[in-house]
Amino acid sequence: MAERFEFKPDRKGAAWSGLFHGAALFMSAVLSLEYYLKDHSSFLFYLFFFSFWLALFSGVTSVFNHCLLLFPKSLKAVKIGDRSIVLEYKNGDADEIVRKLQFQGGRTILGIWGETIDKRRIQATIRRNSLSKDEFNQILKEFGRIRDMEKAKS
Repeated sequence: MAERFEFKPDRKGAAWSGLFHGAALFMSAVLSLEYYLKDHSSFLFYLFFFSFWLALFSGVTSVFNHCLLLFPKSLKAVKIGDRSIVLEYKNGDADEIVRKLQFQGGRTILGIWGETIDKRRIQATIRRNSLSKDEFNQILKEFGRIRDMEKAKS
């Protein structure tokens, strides 16, 4: 009964995420430059300089990995079995979540996490617009079924 859901790039989400992270990059760059020109050893310079790099790296990860699925470790598909979930990546790797499945969704993303058979903790992010609404609702229902089955077992 294994169902497989293949993800497609979320270009609209990439544009919004890029816009958000771009604004954060611009503001932190302007503020760090302002404090650098005033006082080279200012705490606020280091704070905004750190914020610039944080926004840059989180923006690259958000846009290229989660939205556009361009990195080798980007999530390509989810395969749902009777008692487990297999996360398939673009580089050919796969992780199977067999216990402690948890998930939480917001307006635009669904975060899932759990443990593999060798007790490694795995987590992944699924963009809502990477699937159709029907597929996304079906994934939520299947995740809930597997989570509830595990809770009933213990």
